[in-house]
Amino acid sequence: MNANEPATSCDPVDAGALLEQLRTDVRARRAAAIRDAHDPARRALQRSLDDIEITRVVSAHWPLTGRTVPEKIIALVNKVVRRYLRWYINPIVEQQNAFNDAAARALRLLAESYEELAGQVALCRAGDAESRDRPGPATGDSGRGEHAPPHTDSSTPVSRPSGYSALMELVRTRALREPEARFVELELHDALAQARLHRRVNAHWPLTGRTLLERMAALHNRIVRQYLRWLINPIVEQQNAANDALIATLEHLASIDAARRAEVAALRAHNGDV
Repeated sequence: MNANEPATSCDPVDAGALLEQLRTDVRARRAAAIRDAHDPARRALQRSLDDIEITRVVSAHWPLTGRTVPEKIIALVNKVVRRYLRWYINPIVEQQNAFNDAAARALRLLAESYEELAGQVALCRAGDAESRDRPGPATGDSGRGEHAPPHTDSSTPVSRPSGYSALMELVRTRALREPEARFVELELHDALAQARLHRRVNAHWPLTGRTLLERMAALHNRIVRQYLRWLINPIVEQQNAANDALIATLEHLASIDAARRAEVAALRAHNGDV
């Protein structure tokens, strides 16, 4: 019965350490939530993400109406022309929407990544403050006793857990500090790859046909497209320039995110070693 006393005496110590760590995590997350609630930059970022979500879908078929009879006639003519040009306009819009979806996803992942990093920094700071406030080891006889073999004095009650219990306690304590294994950087890499793939909008894809009638229609469409170059090409070029600038910004943000993650990992490793 006495042989089991050291094992049972370890249970209160483990529970207390885990409870204290949970309290520290809750306090850190609560402080981070309060800080974010009063952070104007975070609110502005959230508004920007909401605006992107609202405007990321481009539509080529908005309502065309009129109040007077001439306006209604003009609207009807425009509807006919727009329906005729669906073969030309819709593929351009679909290409741009594909890029917008990938870019918006990358931006959302970056925003979520920054929130995750902010939470990790708060936890690291809380752990650093806790390690500074924690009293150091005694320098008296108990300090020298740490280096003595545990079997030299069997009459002294063992208050520290055994080697295996100490290792498991350290593992559980470290596990509480570990963030959720979502691997946002991998999702961000995939989103950036998709955005790079759809960054170039092309207004001149092949127009062919299998039958004689389809080939005549394709020839007619190529002539119309050649005529409308003055209207469509400048729009596409401007959009491609904007897409290139957005991709460059996303790549810079991704590199900054990787650097911040490395700093947080180093900080967490330092706090774990303390």
